[in-house]
Parts: sequence; structure tokens; C-alpha cells
Amino acid sequence: MQTRELTIDEVRKVYRKHICRDFPSDERKPLSRIEDSIREGRYLCIGAWDVDGSFLAYAFFVLVGDASLLDYFAVVPDKRSEGIGTAFIQEAVRYSRAELTIIEIEDPEAASTEEERTERERRLRFYQNAGCVNTHVRVVTFGVGFLLLEYPVKTLHNENEIAEGYRAIYRAILPKSMFEKNIGIIE
Repeated sequence: MQTRELTIDEVRKVYRKHICRDFPSDERKPLSRIEDSIREGRYLCIGAWDVDGSFLAYAFFVLVGDASLLDYFAVVPDKRSEGIGTAFIQEAVRYSRAELTIIEIEDPEAASTEEERTERERRLRFYQNAGCVNTHVRVVTFGVGFLLLEYPVKTLHNENEIAEGYRAIYRAILPKSMFEKNIGIIE
């Protein structure tokens, strides 16, 4: 597997072909906002290719200072369940060079159905199997309950550091009024 930063043209292709398929419309930010964030140095888009040149996976990160937040991550459908996601998330986090990498997953405890809870627990197990640690920090972001995970880079951060890193990322990317209205740490 070859991993590298995507060019702007590749970001556009991944967005249109993959992100638009892999994520519902209410979870997709506009492509123009991603492009602006890349130009500002606040966004990093990484892709993975097989040795034959076929596209395998992508990871998009919000970058603020020495912290990152995994924004989008997926393996192409016909390559899922082959271990690519586990290997790629490890490579992508290292590539980002952030000292703190936070991953939001929809909180299994906030699921409204058993099916939803099962899917969220499956996602949690995937990230834990890939080396992520459950921080037990719960947040409500734009009305959605998330559980925060950390991919340990050098050291693990405590709950206060995770919560403050999360706030710092969103403070940097949202207007103050939007941040205050839509970002909450569950104490």
C-alpha cells in the first residue's frame, strides 16, 4: 500500500466519487470549504493506493496546531474487510504528524435502536483494533452525540486534554456563536 497526500484535483475526485457515496449529505461539508481549509493549512487529505495503482482508501483531517481531528475516513467498498482500513488509519495518522489525533464516532450509548447501537459498537471495535483508545469523553456536536477516541502518537492524553483539544479544533474552525451553540462536552 502506498500512502501520500492528495492533490487538490484528487481531493475533488475523492469527494465526488467516494465521500458523496460514503457519507450522507447532512454529514458532508461543501467541497469549497475543504479546498479553502487546505489552502489555509488547516486540512490534510491522504489517500492510499494498491501496488497496481488502484485507489484503496482516504482519510481527511482537520489540523489545528499540533492536534488533528479525523473528518472523513473510508475504504473503497470492494476492499473492505481485508485489513486495509486498519493499516491505512495507522499510516494516515503518522503522516499527519499531529501530536494529538482525535476521532469522533457516534456514541453507542446514544443510539436510538438496537441496530444503530450494534453498528456503532462495530465501528468502535474497528478503531480499537486499529490501535485507538476510548477516551470516555462524550460530546454533543451539532446535536449528535459522539464518543471521542484518541489514536496515540507519542503519549496518551488525559480526558481534560482531549476535551480541550477538541474544543480548540472547533473554536478554530467555527465562528464563535456557532461554536457556543453547537459544541458541548458532556461532563
